[in-house]
Amino acid sequence: MMNAYKHMIKLLAFFVGILGAVSAKSQDINANWFTHFELETSDRAQAMDREFQWGETALFLTANSGRWSFLSETSFQAEKYRDQQFTVERVRVRYEFNRDNAISFGKMHTPVNYWNDNFHHGRYFFPTINRPSSFARFIPVHEVGLRLSGQSPMVEGVGYDIVFGTGQSEGDDAFASGVQSYTASFSWAPTPQSKSMISYYRDAILDHKDNPFHGGNHHVGHDDLQDHDGAPQGLASGSETDIAYELVSWSFHHEGDTWRTLSELSANRTDQGDLNWAAFQYVGYRVNETLSAYALFDYVNVSKDEIHFSAGTEQRIGVGIEWFATNSASLKVELRREHKDRTTDAHQDSTVLEAQLAFGF
Repeated sequence: MMNAYKHMIKLLAFFVGILGAVSAKSQDINANWFTHFELETSDRAQAMDREFQWGETALFLTANSGRWSFLSETSFQAEKYRDQQFTVERVRVRYEFNRDNAISFGKMHTPVNYWNDNFHHGRYFFPTINRPSSFARFIPVHEVGLRLSGQSPMVEGVGYDIVFGTGQSEGDDAFASGVQSYTASFSWAPTPQSKSMISYYRDAILDHKDNPFHGGNHHVGHDDLQDHDGAPQGLASGSETDIAYELVSWSFHHEGDTWRTLSELSANRTDQGDLNWAAFQYVGYRVNETLSAYALFDYVNVSKDEIHFSAGTEQRIGVGIEWFATNSASLKVELRREHKDRTTDAHQDSTVLEAQLAFGF
C-alpha cells in the first residue's frame, strides 16, 4: 500500500510539472523538459546491445514569488531500462533572507562537487555523455534535508553551503531517523569564468548489510556492495551494524571563450578504514560556435579492505566531439578505452564507441 501511495505521488508530481509547462506564461514560472537517445557499442558487445535506446526524460519546473522560490525535477524512463519509471529527483522550497543568504528545504542535489551542484538530469548540459564513474559508486547525489547557502559579505566570490540531511540510508523519508548526514561546502569564484569548490560530507550508513549506501536510488549500481557469502567483508551474516561514511572532495571549473576544463578529486572511507579515491578530468576546446572537441579521464580506486563498496579499480580514458545542431539539440560522440577490475566482476578491458542525441526545451 505504501509503495502505491509513493507511486501516486510521483505521478502527481510529473503531471503537475506538465501542467506548469503548458501554462508557463508568467515571467515568474519557467518549465523545461529534457530527453536523450543513445547508442553504445564495444568490442565486447553483442549484436542486441547495439540498438538505439531512449534515455531519461526530465521535467524541470521553477517558480518565484518575492523571496520565495520553488523547484521541482521529475524524471521518467521506460521500465525496460530501470525499475522506477517515474522518479522525483528534486523538489525544494527556498527562502532568501537577503541578497546573500537563503534557506532551502526538500529533496536537493548534495553540494559535494561542482558537477552535482550545477548539472541536473538533462544530458543536454553534460560536458560528456556520462557522469563521472564515482557517481555510480559513492557520491551522495540527492539529500532530503535543510540547506543554508549564501555568499560571504567580507570576501567577494566566496560562498558556502551547509546541509543537515536525512542521510542516504533513509532515501526520501524525511528525517525518519533524525539528522544523519552533514555537508559543509565552500567555494571561491575569483572571476565569473572560474570556480573552485571544496566540501566535506559525513553520513551514517544504517544496517549497512541490507541498506545500500544510496538508499535504493536508481542512479547507483547496487552491485557495488561488498558481498562475501551474503555478508559484507569483515561482518557476520545478519549483522545490523551501522557504519560511518566520510567524503572529502575538491573541484575546479573554468569556462573561457575557447577552453573549458573541469577537475574533480575525492577521497572517502567507511568506518575509519582505508581511503578510496576518485578522479575525473575534462578538457574541452571550442572549435567554433557549434562544435567542440574534448578529452576525458575518469578513475576510481576502492581499497581491498573496504567493508561496504566492492573493492577494485575502474578507469575510462576517451576523446569526444559535441555538435550543437540547434539551440535545443546536441550530438555527442565518444571513443573510450575502459578498464574494470572489481571483486564483483571479472577483469574487463574494452574499447567503447558511444553516441548521444540530447534535447532541451
